Amino acid sequence: MNNGLREHAEEMGRIFEKMGFTPMQGRILAYLAAVAGGTQSFEEILQFFNTSKSTVSNSLNYLLSAGLIDYKTRIGERKRYFFLTSRFPVAYIRLQLDLINAFKEQAYKSLTTQSVQNPQSNQLIHQWIDFANRYEKYLGELKQQIQQQ
Repeated sequence: MNNGLREHAEEMGRIFEKMGFTPMQGRILAYLAAVAGGTQSFEEILQFFNTSKSTVSNSLNYLLSAGLIDYKTRIGERKRYFFLTSRFPVAYIRLQLDLINAFKEQAYKSLTTQSVQNPQSNQLIHQWIDFANRYEKYLGELKQQIQQQ
């Protein structure tokens, strides 16, 4: 087993974790980005990480549904070969926009449950919402630019 590739998948995987992915999702993304040929079968991914089938399967299914990876098959084979998509930036921005919306929803709920006797907290939450709105607008514009390229 290539120890350099394993170390890279671990290091890059930790960065993906900080971006909101599970440890296995992050490591699979890193592995697919670094592996020679860029495509790997389920069995190859399973063997590389030496983990349970369900962990790999759940991670692959999430990454597929998010549009971050895709797969192809080869004539005469039933195996699926997974690879990173060129849609990664747009798909990642879409995930961030979903998080921003969830954050704003909860922030608005905080405002409705806050006592009017706590104006400092309310002001802070309004600032958070304002920041989230500006960030959402920026990400939306960035997403459009990327899609036009």
